[in-house]
Amino acid sequence: MNLIARTPKQAIEQFEPALHEAGLSEDINIEVSTKSPGTLEEQYRQWLNAGRSSPDILTMDVGWSIPFIRRGQLLNLSEALPNEHVQTLENEYNAESIDSSRGRNGNIFGVPLIMDVRGMWYRRDLAREAGYDPDAENWGTEPKSWEEFSQIAADIQEQQGLQYGLTMPFELSQTITCCTFNSIMSQWGGAYFGGREHLFGPVGDRPITIDEEQVLNALRMLRTFMWGHEDQHSLDNDSFVGGIVPSDVLGWRYTKDLDAFLNGNSFAYTVGNPAFAKLASSGDNFGDTVNEKLGLMPKPYGIQESDSTYEGVGGTMSPLAGYNLSVNPNSNKQDAALEVLRTVMKDDFLVKWFNLSGYLPAKPKLLQSEAVKNHSLFGQYMDTFSVMADNAMPRPVTPIYFQESKVISQEVHNVVSQSKAPEKGMADAKEQLAQIEDSYGQ
Repeated sequence: MNLIARTPKQAIEQFEPALHEAGLSEDINIEVSTKSPGTLEEQYRQWLNAGRSSPDILTMDVGWSIPFIRRGQLLNLSEALPNEHVQTLENEYNAESIDSSRGRNGNIFGVPLIMDVRGMWYRRDLAREAGYDPDAENWGTEPKSWEEFSQIAADIQEQQGLQYGLTMPFELSQTITCCTFNSIMSQWGGAYFGGREHLFGPVGDRPITIDEEQVLNALRMLRTFMWGHEDQHSLDNDSFVGGIVPSDVLGWRYTKDLDAFLNGNSFAYTVGNPAFAKLASSGDNFGDTVNEKLGLMPKPYGIQESDSTYEGVGGTMSPLAGYNLSVNPNSNKQDAALEVLRTVMKDDFLVKWFNLSGYLPAKPKLLQSEAVKNHSLFGQYMDTFSVMADNAMPRPVTPIYFQESKVISQEVHNVVSQSKAPEKGMADAKEQLAQIEDSYGQ
């Protein structure tokens, strides 16, 4: 049976043995092939449009599963799996991960394998040297406001002589829409399309709210952090400290922004997931001192959820990323593929896979299990990841998501780079999104 996956090679080599150890039939053999995420979605479209029977299992990004579901190109697992397994998906898995593979009628088309939620990495050692006590002050579980965080970051930046207080990926790409700005906007109570209930449509029949004050405040904060209060469109609140984020991040995407943190030039880094902790623990970076140096906190908030217009928005929020396993409806080996999915859902497999790969299991209860919290590197961060899993925000995925993402990323980048005022940039974005929604309204 063929499976396509995006996972470190050393973990891929142990994928099949881990499944057999968890109870997969010994006569099921798995051939795993890997492709870069940039080509995977296009390759799937070509294969499924052609009616190919392989691969049997598809590793689907949470950001583009729904268009395949709308085209009828994935097997309906609500019908194909036994009811007890469907109930497990409904009741024990992270709801946002499940919804990323849910059809309009509520059926499920994917089993989460990887849940990617993110906190904020920070230099624990530098915070202590600057007079803070992250453990006693519960930095790992009690979210800070962006206002307070900016003050802390600026203070430590000054005391330690750092170049930056905070780095983040803000290159002009869909990363802005899905992740960096999606989370910051949500932390301010803002939404692209009127809150969670409209994330996945219906296209042409949902409010476009990207120009609301909550979104504008998120943009004003970013301009404050990058350009300071001399910027005429910065926040009218001096307690948000300016100059903690380099404007260079407007060209950075998961490379230089991370390097600045690992090289000791920044106090904090926004993309706090296990993959970067593993990188930080390498001999080329923090090595044996990683536990001393690397702290994780929930992402800060702009307003509390209780003050938000939209339910489930505001407060600490993480962008949702990750991958789900779906079955090719043209597969000649559906029975074997479904057995693989049932095995993947077992707790003992998910814990084993976490230890092999470092990927978070999408079952919230496992994040607090002894087997996971005892991990020598990741265990200390599980309380934070649990907070972020409870506050995950998906991207607004529909069949026209990529078209709309280009508009959002471009106009948000225009505003943060000072090319447009916040009101002008978001008004332009709203106009373009309305044209797309009207053209493809369902």
